Amino acid sequence: MKISRVQINNYRNLRHIDIEMGNLMTIVGDNNSGKTNFLRALSIPLSSDDNSYSKSLSWYDINNDAKKEYYNFLQTEKQSIINGELSVDDLVAVVPEVKIKLFITPGDEEHYDVNDILINEGKWMGGILYRYYIKNPETLLKTIKAILSTENNDDDVQMSLLPMELYDYSVTVPGKGNKVSYDTLSKFRSVVIPAERDGFASNADRLGSKALSDLLKMRMTAESQARLEVAYKNFFDTVKKESELDKILNWQDYTDIKNAQDFFHKISVLPNMPQMSSIFGSVRLGYEEGNLSMQGLGYRNIILMTVLLNSYINKEQDVSFRLMTVEEPEAHLCISNILLLASLLNNFSQRNSYTQIVYSTHNAELINKIGLDKVIVMHNGEAIDLNEGLDYDERDYIAVHTNTDIMKLLYSKKLILVEGITEELLIKSYLQVQCDLNDVKVLSFHKGYTKIIDIWKKVNGASHNRLGIVRDFDNQPNARSEHEKRQSKNIIIRTTKGYTLETDIVHENYTLLQEKYGDEYGWSQMNEEKLQAEWRNKKSGIMLRICHDIVNGELDGFIMPPHIKDILDFMRENNYED
Repeated sequence: MKISRVQINNYRNLRHIDIEMGNLMTIVGDNNSGKTNFLRALSIPLSSDDNSYSKSLSWYDINNDAKKEYYNFLQTEKQSIINGELSVDDLVAVVPEVKIKLFITPGDEEHYDVNDILINEGKWMGGILYRYYIKNPETLLKTIKAILSTENNDDDVQMSLLPMELYDYSVTVPGKGNKVSYDTLSKFRSVVIPAERDGFASNADRLGSKALSDLLKMRMTAESQARLEVAYKNFFDTVKKESELDKILNWQDYTDIKNAQDFFHKISVLPNMPQMSSIFGSVRLGYEEGNLSMQGLGYRNIILMTVLLNSYINKEQDVSFRLMTVEEPEAHLCISNILLLASLLNNFSQRNSYTQIVYSTHNAELINKIGLDKVIVMHNGEAIDLNEGLDYDERDYIAVHTNTDIMKLLYSKKLILVEGITEELLIKSYLQVQCDLNDVKVLSFHKGYTKIIDIWKKVNGASHNRLGIVRDFDNQPNARSEHEKRQSKNIIIRTTKGYTLETDIVHENYTLLQEKYGDEYGWSQMNEEKLQAEWRNKKSGIMLRICHDIVNGELDGFIMPPHIKDILDFMRENNYED
């Protein structure tokens, strides 16, 4: 079972979201792009195992654009409201509502679990609709009229025109309006693991303790409990023996009352075995004989994730589905443990059909190792599903470049893509001595860029981020035309005038190169064409030397090839027109 589709309206910066979901999903995005809000929205309609979230929202949880449209409407219709001419229906049409709709698809043997929330009998699809709305719009209209009629009303009055005490929430079956009962809703759980989890191992109330107890209880059979009870009695017998309780409870030796010995002999101290939950609750996680709370944050994080996931391997009888949302699971982890965690998440999602994991990350390894078909890209409150937005070839194109940092590719404010190591060395060396370009990232690919450009456009087309493409001509005018037609207000594509980069560098710097390196490389008697050919045969070593001299200020007068200079100038611009 899984949440197969999510629709979110007017929750925080998520104005309109409609995304298909898989059993394991990765959320990526810049800070404040909406990742945490997306994870939070998924959990609101469901019962929560940790009870950390309330289903009631606040004024700040309602989308700002939706509120702005509402307030503009009130100002436009101010006179008709005061005159009592505006209908309740007209007001309801613009009052901001938060809606979160989850479509739940059962597995082959899970149809019964969605019976109470069934919205499509033909496809056996369940649904849960969370709605945060004005319960009595008539009262709201009266309140608005009273406020707008006062002489002291001004543009700063906002919360009073949208009073939260008039809001209520409902959890219903979409399209039917049936209220989802608590008993039904309690079978659909949500576990929220926030980014602030550094102290989870410090005491029993922190994250992980309940999961550990559940994991231990889950493995206990009736036979195991019987053996545990016997072991506890043996423990108590040892306590009685070592403390010599028979010498303490010997009152019969100090009385003359007849039959006292028979009476007192029956008094004993019995084992008071606690409930299994209490026994398991006293167990603490450790690592290499040490308390887990004494370990580093990285070890505590990876162990927390391991314990939680293992506790959900087997399905509980009273749970139909569990959603697990995690913020930045890579927190405090070294690269080896990040790879271990990626493998753990992937394997768990394949083995477990009733627990769905959705996590946000800034780490490329947790994206590449899981797969781009499981990635949702967030940008300014909008969501792009790479599985839907890109075809197989486009996803595969990025995946085969194992060193690609997908986060830099999608979210760098200023990004330059180059075809080879020589271009990368040259531009990075130049950037080291240009303080105004220290925010430019350079990534290297070794083949055409058309798919990369199309991918970047889908994520950044409406942003002010910039992309520069550096190409070699390679006597391919058609390829140059195919790339250059993809230029836009925030994409610049430039190709060498000559065959390759080396050709253009020599053309712009022929005299300087002969004077600086002629004796060292035997260039003193070479003409421009021969020097170009000689460099192409030894280009990596020569380029490394030139880059070193640029950084150290020992190559004054070096002229950057025009196609690269154009891109760097484009990156320098503070503003640009559409």
